[in-house]
This record gives sequence, C-alpha cells and structure tokens, in this order.
Amino acid sequence: MKCVVQGVVACALTAVLCGCGSSPLYRVERPEALMDLQAEPAGEVLFVLTAASEQRLADGSRRQTGFFLGEFYEPYKALTDAGYTVAVATADGAAPVVDPESLKVDYWKDNPEDLKEAQRVIDQILSSKAWMGIAEANGQWRRFQAVVVPGGQGVMEDLVDNRQLHELVAQMGAEDRPVGLICHAPAVLLRMAPQDNPFVGRRVTSVSGTEEWYIETFIMDAEARLRMIGPQLDEQGFKHESAFPGRGHAVRDCNLVTSQNPFSGAQFNALFLEALEDWRSGGRCVLSDEDAS
Repeated sequence: MKCVVQGVVACALTAVLCGCGSSPLYRVERPEALMDLQAEPAGEVLFVLTAASEQRLADGSRRQTGFFLGEFYEPYKALTDAGYTVAVATADGAAPVVDPESLKVDYWKDNPEDLKEAQRVIDQILSSKAWMGIAEANGQWRRFQAVVVPGGQGVMEDLVDNRQLHELVAQMGAEDRPVGLICHAPAVLLRMAPQDNPFVGRRVTSVSGTEEWYIETFIMDAEARLRMIGPQLDEQGFKHESAFPGRGHAVRDCNLVTSQNPFSGAQFNALFLEALEDWRSGGRCVLSDEDAS
C-alpha cells in the first residue's frame, strides 16, 4: 500500500501529525498480594472473526469482503508457537469468511510460504466447524485469557455494532485481560457506550485516513459507510496515532493492543504477547504517574 503522486502530501501529513510516541494512559503494576504467586500457564485466546461476505458501500453498491487472512494467521501463529490455544467465535455462529483481497501476494511478500499454511489453518477450522457464536463465548468469557479481533471490511458489517462483542470486550477489559484490535477492528471502540467502555482515553492506532482513501480509491471504487476511524477515535477521547501508510505500526496501552494495517503483524504480536505475559504474571493496569496527578 504505497503512496501514489496524489497522496504524497497526505502521506507526509499523516507521518508528521500522527502523534506517535504519546504516553500510554495506563501502566502495568503487579499488586503486592500477587508478588509471590507463580504466573498462570499459557491458556486460551479467543479470536472473533467476521462472517460477513459482503460490504455495503456509501453509494449503495456491494463488494466481497470478510476478515483479512494475514491479520488472523500472524497472531494465531505467534500465539500457538508460544504455547497458547486458540478458539474462534463469530456473530450468530455463522461461518467465518476470508476477504479475497487478503489472498493477494502483495500482503505476503515478507513470508510468501505462510499463505498456504494460513489457508490450511482456516480450511481446517471451516471443515471442522470449530467455532462458536459470540453470545456463547460471552457466557464463558473467563475461560479466555485474551481476545483478538482481526481486521477486514467485514468487521464493519457484523461486528462493529455487535452488542455481544461490546459486552465481551468490556468484560475482558475490566479485568485487565488483553484485548487486541487490528486495522479496522478499533472501530468497535467507537460503538461501545462510553460508560461501559474501559478503554476510553487510551492510546490507540487503526487504519489511517490516507490508507482508507487508498483502499476506497484503488480497491473498493467507492467510499465506505463508516470511515475516518482515526478522527472519530480522537473525537471520542482516545489518543489516536498513525504511522506512514503501509508501514507496520502497533500501540500498547496496558492491556489494549491495536495495530494499523496488514503489515503490522510483527509489532502487534510482540506487544500482545508481552501484554499476555504481564497479565499471567499478575500485572494489572493502573493510571500512569503522569495521568494520576
């Protein structure tokens, strides 16, 4: 996802105005009562995937969509390699859908051999029907040490306004369990009721405005119905930032980990595994010294 001539100025502005490096609202602290406890073993992490196969655009047209395969597979592989097990949930228990755009080799340049393995993993999940509905997952949310929502435009169809997902994210967040939101998935934070949202005010990233413009202009041929995610996060009190378009970028604010685009897997995985290790060791989120004053 490279800047074209028309986007050079916007790209430069994105890089200059990103606000990168702003301080997290929360820091990790291990309560004294938990100091002598051994860390919990690596447990189960829930992935919430979109089951939307079509996206409705602002001009009334429709296009194929789903979740971005790499945004699922990269954290899946990092977590399973680290000893975690993975569960999958979708809205209403429908079959998860891969966005055909995410199968293009441009998104797999760093590790082209991973595409076949990613397809094998998702085919195995689909053939075994190894997923549950979000409502079911919500009813047993303490079973999961963390939750990850990969991006893709399908998120905007069946997850962004999903009350069960809002409740799941709120419950996990309130207990300082890690929550990972990738690319378009931070838009979920926009639709949660502020009084029920434990993450308001946090440092976050998401797909940038320039990247949204590029996708709409060169891939979708129309504007999305819900767009400009970053400015909306700013308006709702989050500290939104973005890096240069197409560059990997992820942000951690205690137990909330967000990433910008399909090229942010390495950064997201490192921060998310770190957040999980902190939580398993008894680390909990407290206001940073700067904000506590």
